[in-house]
This record gives sequence, structure tokens and C-alpha cells, in this order.
Amino acid sequence: MVLSRIVSGIVSFIYRASGDYSKNNIFFIESMGKNFPCPTYLVERTRVKTDTKSIYVLEYVLGGKGHIECDGKKFTVQKGDFYFLNRLHSHLYYSDQEDPYSKIWINVSGRLLDGVVNAYGLTDGAIVIPESQTLVYFERLRDLLSDVNVDNSDVIMTECAKIMCEMLITAATEHRKVQRATVSTAERIKDYIDSGLSYNVTLDDIAQHFYLNKSYIISIFSEKYGYTPKQYILQRKMQAACTMLEDNMYSIAEIADVLNFSSSQHFSSSFKKKLGVSPDEYRRRKGK
Repeated sequence: MVLSRIVSGIVSFIYRASGDYSKNNIFFIESMGKNFPCPTYLVERTRVKTDTKSIYVLEYVLGGKGHIECDGKKFTVQKGDFYFLNRLHSHLYYSDQEDPYSKIWINVSGRLLDGVVNAYGLTDGAIVIPESQTLVYFERLRDLLSDVNVDNSDVIMTECAKIMCEMLITAATEHRKVQRATVSTAERIKDYIDSGLSYNVTLDDIAQHFYLNKSYIISIFSEKYGYTPKQYILQRKMQAACTMLEDNMYSIAEIADVLNFSSSQHFSSSFKKKLGVSPDEYRRRKGK
């Protein structure tokens, strides 16, 4: 069973299909439109892999911020970002409440697009491409669909099919570049954290050093390593703390200061939460 839930939103439709997908299974545009900033905007679709009529969702963010949840992953999108939601995956997307996004979107399906999606490896549930160059395709589709009528629909839909294929191919090319950049940037961020002589590096420091958005840093680092930069920094601190406790040369207060904790109590509570024992207990056990 396929379920959709649209809570609310301010939407302007550019085009809505009047026909049935089953009669247009090669290429079919269900709808195209624009969303205006609305903090309560939310769309949720539950999909099953056997569904033959579900739609691909392609959107370009014109301003503000939004959030996507798909296959256990969470993404944040902002102005200039393109995202693609695969028709065979369940997904949830919604506005940021403090800075709700505006966007242009198109919902499409058909065997023609299935072929392009599979051929170019766009098989993930959700693909986000920052600073995408795909807006031009949305604008071309908007201009065509704004003038569609009974007499010209076949010609316009043929042209739209060509543009949709171009858009997906462009998105696939951009996605490959993002994947390559993601790996190298995530590795550079890790090297930056590892090379620090002190333990006071913060996410703000990383963002300033690499001139990157903090949400993007968290996303690419988590994608590469399975944990956030903050979690990795804490992990390094705990490893260093264990070594210093085993050396038995430093007091708890000195270790807290070296590792840039705000106080001995903060260090002790963080250590116990991470390792299950207090620093004093860890030292006693290792001293035996």
C-alpha cells in the first residue's frame, strides 16, 4: 500500500496531470509547482518496492532551509541545493521551522526515467547535491508546462521528456563530483582534527578553516566515518585521557585542563558516560 501525507503548505501549481499514469507509462508528469515559505510544511510518502505507479520527486531549493528523512538518514538542504527522492523509497521532507524553505519541484514517473535512473546509478533513496546547476532545467520545464493545452500536449511532453533526461544526467554528474569531494573533504577535516596539538578544536573552528557550512560538515563527515566531528573529537579526548590516567602523572584537574573541559566535574561526568567508570576508578583498575 502506498500512503502520502501532506500536512500543510503554501503551494502554487504550475501543472497538474489530468490523465492516468497507466495510460502514459513511458513518461508521465504528475505535477509541477512552487512552495512558498511555511514553517508547518511537511510531506510524507510510504512506498513499497513493488509499486509501479509511484513518482520520482525532484526539487530545487530557492531559499531558506528544509530537512529530509529517508532510509534512516537525515539531510538538511538550503538555497541552491537540488535533491532527488527515489520513487521506490519512503521519505519525509519538511520545512525548517525557523527558516522555512521555498522551492520549485516536479513529480514524474515512467519507464524512460527508470532507465536513466538505473543507468546513471541514481538508486539511493535520497540524493542531495549542494550548489547544483539544475535550476535551468526546472525553469525550462516551468515555461513549457505553463503553456500546455490539449492541442500541443504531445509536443510539449516530448520536449519535457528530453529536458528531464538532461536534468537527471546533469544531477548524476554532479552527484559523482560531490561523492569524490565528500571523501576528500571529510578526510581533510579528520586530518585537521588529528593534527591539532591541543584538544580545543570545535565545529566552529572547522567551519571557519574550511569555509564550509556546519550542517554540511556534519553530513559529509558522518557519511564517511559513521559519527559526527564532535563525537570524533570527544573520542580522541577519551583516548588521551585513558593514556594520561594510566601514566599516573597527572591529576584529574590537570587532565581536564589539557583536554579543554570546562571543569574537573565536566571531564569526570563525560568520561564516566563514555567508558562506564569514573576517571579515579579507571586509574585504580589500571594500577593493579
